[in-house]
Amino acid sequence: MNHPAWIEIDVDALVYNAGVLRRAIPSHTALGLLVKANAYGHGLEMAARAAVLGDADQLIVANVDEALTIRRAGLAAPVLVAYAIPPDGVADAVQAELELSVTGLDSTRRTLDAWAAARARGLQGRLDLHVEVDTGMGRGGVAPHDLVDVVRQIDSQPDTNLLGIWSHLANGRDPTTSQEQTKRFEEAVSQMAATGRTVPRRHLVATEAIFAETAPAYDMVRVGLGFYGLLGLDFQPAPDLLDLAAELRPAMAVKARPVRLEWMPRGAAVGYGQEWRAERRSLIATLPIGYADGWSRAYWPGAWALVRGRRVPLVGRVSMDSVCADVTDATDITPDEEFVLLGAQGGDHITANDLARLRTSIPNEVLCDFGERLSRVYLRAPQHA
Repeated sequence: MNHPAWIEIDVDALVYNAGVLRRAIPSHTALGLLVKANAYGHGLEMAARAAVLGDADQLIVANVDEALTIRRAGLAAPVLVAYAIPPDGVADAVQAELELSVTGLDSTRRTLDAWAAARARGLQGRLDLHVEVDTGMGRGGVAPHDLVDVVRQIDSQPDTNLLGIWSHLANGRDPTTSQEQTKRFEEAVSQMAATGRTVPRRHLVATEAIFAETAPAYDMVRVGLGFYGLLGLDFQPAPDLLDLAAELRPAMAVKARPVRLEWMPRGAAVGYGQEWRAERRSLIATLPIGYADGWSRAYWPGAWALVRGRRVPLVGRVSMDSVCADVTDATDITPDEEFVLLGAQGGDHITANDLARLRTSIPNEVLCDFGERLSRVYLRAPQHA
């Protein structure tokens, strides 16, 4: 690597987490794993491969481009595009054997019209659909009372198959709102079942609802954060799932080597605005990672790095391309030293939740923010026969 800041991804941890999740859900429930948004910063292709190695039943993405990346990687696993797509992407999706979502009356009409036009041009294949029902999230989905009409429209089209009905919880850790949404979901599905139509695969819950046990797992779960080894900020699992939750292993570490080590006199300033000044003669290490890489300006003051197994404070404003560490109290630091900004070293660790607190956010955003300038290095233990 020419750039001395990088991300390490523990592929074995991802595979292991898939196994943990499998044990956290009923045996009949399919395991869907989210690899959207560059797999929460972990790298789409390799995370998808790890999900398949972990026996995931379904890969889930946000758009067709992400799904086609999976297909180009040679993976034939079922892929669901969870958000409605533009009509001009329907033909490509059918050719790639992708599963699509319709998330409203308009998106249903547009998707079905695009498929009819593609068939008229001679395209062969089958349009596989999931219908999202809005049970209280408010950002997408057909109204519950429209579900029967939408299903009839889908069933009336040739070479069109309804694979799933789903919804999304607004707060999976909250039992009251989750139960309200579950009730709306079941009422909508019951109305469809009353027409005599077979109920397809139902899916509702994600990481938090699984481990808080606030809603049924139904026929499939859609897991994002848990696959990457994390639970939400200040999240408390249900008592009977505490041990399983503790088995999840964070897969991402962010590391850097210093590009400068310099002793600064007492009173010297570091960073824009000169807001931090040395209270003593201080050894400052400049690390080549900044907000352009996803290391947020909100991480100062308060963030730390690990070097030689001990914590050192990050000082001064975060720049676009660099951040500084005060290593005065560390021992014999050299330019070859490996600093850990996210992850474990020695007996200590810095978590995505730690960083989320500093930026008043969530760990999902912390992970997704790490950019393409940081090379991803994928690690696996040697496989023995």
